[in-house]
Amino acid sequence: MNIHYRNKKIERLCTDLPYAKKEINRYSEKLHSLINFIENAMNLNDVAMMQIYHLHPLEGKEKGMFALDIAGRSVGWRLVIIPLDDQGNRWETRDVNVIYKSTTVIIAWEVTNHYE
Repeated sequence: MNIHYRNKKIERLCTDLPYAKKEINRYSEKLHSLINFIENAMNLNDVAMMQIYHLHPLEGKEKGMFALDIAGRSVGWRLVIIPLDDQGNRWETRDVNVIYKSTTVIIAWEVTNHYE
């Protein structure tokens, strides 16, 4: 899969391990493992199959975005992504099966601690 980044800060966090260690400390290696896994996946369905990451759609103002747990559900750190269709746009369908099986490009939108 191809990963685009929302901005340079998110890209650096996801690709520069020493920088990530300063920013998110003990979860930096898990974030980089997740990014590596996504890059090597054929599509988003491969990622969804790995239950440890708990890929799930978000609701409300974050509708159209999905979250992946970086270090388990109870920790709270997550990677928020936007899956893109073949034209490079956000998906219009809400059918996660279609989205998962057809997405090969995502935008890494943010890395956040959901519980803070």
